[in-house]
Amino acid sequence: MANSTAAKAIPKVKSEGFFAKIGKFIRESYIETRYKSAWPTWMELRTFTIVVIFAVLVVAVWIGGIDFLLGRLTHYLQR
Repeated sequence: MANSTAAKAIPKVKSEGFFAKIGKFIRESYIETRYKSAWPTWMELRTFTIVVIFAVLVVAVWIGGIDFLLGRLTHYLQR
């Protein structure tokens, strides 16, 4: 005879469909981005943009200089 105090099986919860998961992800992403993120002020944004442009220019000059020097070196070694 079966024991009446035995644990009963927990019914499986039907999982969400593929498109429901995508919709949930988009909703949660929007809420996170819109309400829970700290957005910079316009002054901070302008300052950060200037810093990034300056850094990109410095790296471009650096890489260009190395490219120029290595090009001259290989040209000299080929003679």
